[in-house]
Amino acid sequence: MEHADLVNQGGYKVKLNVYDLSQGLARQLSTTFLGKAIEAIWHTGVVVYGTEYYFGAGIQQDPAGRTPYGTPVRVVDLGVTHVPKEVFEDYLQEISGRYTRRLTTS
Repeated sequence: MEHADLVNQGGYKVKLNVYDLSQGLARQLSTTFLGKAIEAIWHTGVVVYGTEYYFGAGIQQDPAGRTPYGTPVRVVDLGVTHVPKEVFEDYLQEISGRYTRRLTTS
C-alpha cells in the first residue's frame, strides 16, 4: 500500500479512475456510424488501499493503475474511508456472486 493512500486520520484516500475504452474513437467516429455523437465508452475503477477494483468478468482487482484499461482520462477524488481493507474485501467477496459476467437470453 502506498504511503500517499494513508490519510492522517487513519483513513484511506478513495479515487475513481475513469477510462475511455474507445481511446477517443467514440468521439471521432460515432456521428458517422451512429448518427449521434458519443463522447466516450466509459469504464471506471475504484482505487483504495493501493488497489484498483473494477468490473471485468466479475469483480476484479489489480495494483492501482495497472488494469488492462490503460491510463485513466480522469481521476476523481471521492474522499476518505475508514473501512479496513479486510472488511472491504470480505464485502466484495460476499457480493461477487451478484456481479458476474453472465449472459442472459429471453
